[in-house]
Amino acid sequence: MVTTGRQPPFLGSKQATHGIYIEIVVLAVIIALVGKRSSDGDILLSVFGALVAVVLAEIYAYYIGTMIGDGRRPTIAELRSMLLTTGGALVASVPPILLLTLGVAGVFRLQTGFTAAKWAGVTVIGLYALLATRGTGLSVRSSALTAAFFTLIGIGLVLLKQYFH
Repeated sequence: MVTTGRQPPFLGSKQATHGIYIEIVVLAVIIALVGKRSSDGDILLSVFGALVAVVLAEIYAYYIGTMIGDGRRPTIAELRSMLLTTGGALVASVPPILLLTLGVAGVFRLQTGFTAAKWAGVTVIGLYALLATRGTGLSVRSSALTAAFFTLIGIGLVLLKQYFH
């Protein structure tokens, strides 16, 4: 299945790569925070702090990687493009963070917010996998099975990242 036209900013190859990584980090932080809170503010600060750390790490890695790999500093246009790519990738983190924020704000129970945030993150990872497999031209059935497999890998990565951090 070849697509034409412009894709949404979070569906490009680079955005998907960064989006999946950001999603895994956010999910790992959310899972690590379950039952270990000292205040509602600490929950959100921890999640947003992790998000800022990942974005800054992306910028740093891109800048240094370009200098090492190409022997030059990235241009302003290249930095702007990288920032837009990272910004597009942040779309993946919106659903779980929004649901967790609603739990913290008392719209529903905090535990419900944690549970909904975790499942939203898993759903985002699964949707990326499904879109990727459908984009290769696989049948709906093959795409769903492959996406389920990669979603399980994503869940495993989240759990590993949470376990070791």
